[in-house]
Amino acid sequence: MTLSPNGLSFGGCIMTDNFVHFFLFQDSEIKKEGAKVSASFVMDLSKEGWVGIPHGGIGMGSIMELAAGFANCADNGELRYPVHCSFRMGGAEAHVGDQVGVDVVPTESGISGRVSIKNAAMPYITGDISVGNAIPEADEYPRSYVPENFAGIEGALDHLPYYRNCFVCGVKRTLPGLKRQFHLWKSPHGNIVCAFAGFKDEDQDTIYLFEKDGFMHPIGLLAILDETMGWGGFFASANGGVSVRLNYTLKRKININEKLVFFGRGEKVMGRIDKRMMFWASGCAAVMRGDGSFEVVIKSSGQWVAMASLTDQMEKELIPEDLTRKAFAVVRERA
Repeated sequence: MTLSPNGLSFGGCIMTDNFVHFFLFQDSEIKKEGAKVSASFVMDLSKEGWVGIPHGGIGMGSIMELAAGFANCADNGELRYPVHCSFRMGGAEAHVGDQVGVDVVPTESGISGRVSIKNAAMPYITGDISVGNAIPEADEYPRSYVPENFAGIEGALDHLPYYRNCFVCGVKRTLPGLKRQFHLWKSPHGNIVCAFAGFKDEDQDTIYLFEKDGFMHPIGLLAILDETMGWGGFFASANGGVSVRLNYTLKRKININEKLVFFGRGEKVMGRIDKRMMFWASGCAAVMRGDGSFEVVIKSSGQWVAMASLTDQMEKELIPEDLTRKAFAVVRERA
């Protein structure tokens, strides 16, 4: 496999160039050794999430991008839906500036991949991707918080603060990014966090850069749901955290002309922040139909390790300050 000016050559087939591939790998060579496909790249500032830490969506997205080159889980570079993704993080810490390698191998149901930091003993992220209708439905969290109609949340949202440079929420970012703003919905089902795509014309220059052939690339979907659920966990635990397990089921491709709403809710919290605290969250993405009703197209869930240092970072780094104070006031009212 090689990367050429005409696209990605894989098994003699030239795949069309796409923005996400070059955002991730730049001009790195895509290598094929036996059944394994690999690439390397630097976690530069374009890939930042928490300050100084790469966004988990970058590692997950790199695995998904290479998975599209395998005939057992894709047709002509397009993943076969439904797609189930299971990711594990935390074997090694990653920092902005690290050189990483990603490698992917085929499995019976799809592919297995890992992202490793140069000279680290353990992987930073591992992932298993399964495709096709044989994927079992295994999810303990009901999404009863998704309203029947958009009218259920319209006008009932409070803005949440954001980072300057985060790949997902960095609205002051000069590099390409998703530039999503998150919102708190104090619903009958508890504190729900929401984000949106396709409701503003400027999305064409942000989130919809991360598309392929008119459909949203998984990198944006996975990253936004990671952050939406993380915010949901914040409102349950009063702390920021790093993902350790993330599971997604993508039911179908999502056209960039569709309006999409992301939902996330904290589900449970265990432990204390001065010892060891974990929190769990669920999420989903739903396409808003023309009549305002919703079709759930992605389900997600995850587990996080809460960290006091990240909670402190949120208070210091999130902007604007008034929105940060309001967000922390909500969780402190519950304490």
